[in-house]
Amino acid sequence: MTYTVRRAIQSDVESIQTFYNDSLPLINIQQTSWIPNVYPNFSDALNAISKKEFFICLDEQDIVVGSMILNHESDKAYQKLEWLKSEKNSKQGNLIVHTLISHPKKPKKGIASYMIMFIKKYAAENNMASIRLDTFVNNIPARKLYEKNGFSYIGRTELTSFDNNGTDDCVFYEFQV
Repeated sequence: MTYTVRRAIQSDVESIQTFYNDSLPLINIQQTSWIPNVYPNFSDALNAISKKEFFICLDEQDIVVGSMILNHESDKAYQKLEWLKSEKNSKQGNLIVHTLISHPKKPKKGIASYMIMFIKKYAAENNMASIRLDTFVNNIPARKLYEKNGFSYIGRTELTSFDNNGTDDCVFYEFQV
């Protein structure tokens, strides 16, 4: 299967909404700590599109099979961790990955790995010092994906839950560009 990853544009909105409607109800919330209708949500996707931070993965039929947000915004908890690469080494800082979703009806098709490959290329082309991300401690498939793709485990700490009613136990990873 051949995939393409690109920045989403306004004309992609309907396809992204279809992707969200098809995939989000199937996401294992015990594995991700995501909260249905709270996070991720379509209004966050629209906001990221307007900021040019939303990226989509398309299959050979130009159907959205994955999405993610790439920017420089990280939670305050990121400052508590000891990262491998300093932002001082790059004019562009660090790339932060948010809400990486591959379609749950298409497991083991290489979608997430292709998206990771794109993120690495994008970070290198944009002179990023590193790629950073976090995931829920119980999200074993995501953790294996990141480790398989050369991300280093940085640490573990609590992040405020998506509904702001507690915290989630999360692990953090970094890839040096």
